Amino acid sequence: MRVKYDVDTQLLFQIGDPLDHACACTIHNRMYELANLNAVNLNVVVKKGELPEFIQSCKQLGVKGFDITMPHKSDIIPLCDEVEPFSREFNCVNHVKIRDGKLIGVGLDGLGMVMAIEDAGFPIQGARVLMLGAGAVSGPIAAELCQRGAASVTILNRTVSKAEEIVHSLKKYFPNLQAKAEAMTPETMRACAPESDLVVQCTSLGMSGHQGDYEDLSFVDLLPKNACVADVIFNPERTSILAKAEARGLRVLNGMGMLVNQEKAMMKFHFDVDLGPEFALEGEETLLIALAMRQLRTRRLEQKGKNQ
Repeated sequence: MRVKYDVDTQLLFQIGDPLDHACACTIHNRMYELANLNAVNLNVVVKKGELPEFIQSCKQLGVKGFDITMPHKSDIIPLCDEVEPFSREFNCVNHVKIRDGKLIGVGLDGLGMVMAIEDAGFPIQGARVLMLGAGAVSGPIAAELCQRGAASVTILNRTVSKAEEIVHSLKKYFPNLQAKAEAMTPETMRACAPESDLVVQCTSLGMSGHQGDYEDLSFVDLLPKNACVADVIFNPERTSILAKAEARGLRVLNGMGMLVNQEKAMMKFHFDVDLGPEFALEGEETLLIALAMRQLRTRRLEQKGKNQ
């Protein structure tokens, strides 16, 4: 990475606690390089409760902004001067820019997935959406899909009350939206499948290193022939649900596109830079390199623990 380290160098931070396995800085800095920006992003451990002091330091140093991981994604919201409405509604901000002393916050998880779906050529306008899971990314993704004209949203989750909360939030912004929440069972999945154009898998089921997976994927056989199945998971490249959908000839995309497009959205947010279509492969390569670095970092930490 080439950085000038002069008086014009723009300084940004990746904050959270812990950051032992963090790889976001590697990705962000590569994006800066691709855009030929004189900027650098550094890891800074900020413990829970320390955000006010950190923000004051950023203002004194003239920091351009910072990117956020746990445990600050919700705590940062009352400290911001402006927050994007969906990010406030779903209580999740992961990027903050500082302009004229004001903090402007946004969450880009939902936007990243929707941009990936659009890149895949799937028409969101009028789509009937089936969301599997009601975790942290489900609400933002659903809201961005509705913003782009999705006709209906059905959210299935093991704990129905969590899905109902998302539906309630969506109704605030889209009062005419057809939306419902139900328990995620094989029976409800099969019942919903014929009326679902877009399936977004938002659980950890099927993820590498995770014990759980879908026991019954028969609903995939009932999806319309032009349906698209998107998964927030990128490791493995093809989860069981994507493999099943692909075998049926359906359009599929994994979580890599979501992550790459989050980086594109981040660059637009912090620097007002539009990275072109050629960026996609570079972004994917950078993500894979960063993940390899994380694995090596994990091994070093494990070895250090053994030697102590």
